[in-house]
Amino acid sequence: MKKTNKDFTSAFDESFLGFPIGKVAQSIRKVISPKFSNHDVESITIILVSHLMIEREINALLLKWMTGHLPEMSTKTKNDISVNDLALEELEKVINKLDFEKKLNLIKPLGILLWGDDSKDIFSGFYKINDIRVEVAHRLNFEKVKPDKSRGLRPVP
Repeated sequence: MKKTNKDFTSAFDESFLGFPIGKVAQSIRKVISPKFSNHDVESITIILVSHLMIEREINALLLKWMTGHLPEMSTKTKNDISVNDLALEELEKVINKLDFEKKLNLIKPLGILLWGDDSKDIFSGFYKINDIRVEVAHRLNFEKVKPDKSRGLRPVP
């Protein structure tokens, strides 16, 4: 029987992606920290995936923004590779190596243009997500991340 997105309920022993239902969080918890609950692992996953999705969009924005001003050259290297392709690859490497905060600082002026007064709150949210990710991903310090009923999760000083 073929599994679809709507079928990944108790009718199967694994999700539509092939992961065993009820076992993934337990397995990850064993690797990360046995003291975490399955809910903690799910929360960590949401934090990391949210950060990844935001960073991926910022990377795409920066790449589009910066490549829009590169001259189109017909020159090729000795290996018959377009210098434009090489420049694009180099720019992509630079963007990927920048830390999240530097990327946010680069796009802040664009955010002000797009969102005006709301940009302060929007960027504050981005910085909070990054602070939470740092606590969880680099320090495995889930205890320092507490729910704030009005604003969601936040790092605790």
